[in-house]
Amino acid sequence: MQTQITPSPDLASGKWTTVDPIEACRLALHKKPFAARHPLAGHPLFTIDALIPVAEEAAKRRGDLYADVGDLTITDKWGTTPEPTMPIPKIIDRIETAGAWIVMKHVEVDPRYKAVLDDYADFVRGIAGPEGAKLLRNPEMLVFITSPNRITPFHFDAEVNFLVQLQGSKDLWVCDPSDRSITTEEEIERYYGVSITAGTYKPHAEERATKFSLGPGDAVHIPTHAGHWVKNHDNISVSLSLNMEFPNWMQADVHRANHYLRRLGLSPRPPGRSILVDKSKAAVIDAMRTAKRLVRR
Repeated sequence: MQTQITPSPDLASGKWTTVDPIEACRLALHKKPFAARHPLAGHPLFTIDALIPVAEEAAKRRGDLYADVGDLTITDKWGTTPEPTMPIPKIIDRIETAGAWIVMKHVEVDPRYKAVLDDYADFVRGIAGPEGAKLLRNPEMLVFITSPNRITPFHFDAEVNFLVQLQGSKDLWVCDPSDRSITTEEEIERYYGVSITAGTYKPHAEERATKFSLGPGDAVHIPTHAGHWVKNHDNISVSLSLNMEFPNWMQADVHRANHYLRRLGLSPRPPGRSILVDKSKAAVIDAMRTAKRLVRR
């Protein structure tokens, strides 16, 4: 396992910056984790008091608020802990002892938070370069409030992601997204075709992962499909997951098509080997999606 601890950020710059030269980060984008710095630590929009009404608004939008309470391990899956019985503001008020993890999605519906997200999106597009930036779309902001010592279990995501630490500190382990002994093609296909909890922790993952220790001002790029998990330190944590998406033909719909092909007993070609094949598979999935919409009308 490689350990990386980001140096204290220069918050006075008021800008997002990469720790390594941007050319190196451009090569690593989507492939390897790397550290960045951000100017959001201490921002008034992200205090606990400011986030209580944000959580209440998220709760009004279907699927935009998630909370669980209890002790989890690296191998647990989301949704396996009981849903909290107390209202979210009360959980936040008791966050120090609640053993809770609270997720607010699509916070950028508020224009104040969208302005913060737009700065991030410009930063990532700058890393990607003119051609790479064309493939990045739909910026999204998630806010996490986490109780002391909570673990976020092993999982992987579909988005181009930066984990951004605002308050408190934590450890983050990120695996190589191309290591198929940790994240298999079948798991990625099931992620898109069946369940976002398809990723399963493997005992050797920790020795192969890169470990980051994050404090306020630190951020880490987590590549698409990179298995990762988080251990909060003995403090209340506020952090962001800032995401952007690839076009469906690059990843999501190709993996969905491969999921169906594998169920037929075939061994489908992974995405990225042929743009023509990938776009053909994606076109079939898109046609199926359109047909389902028409049937529902």
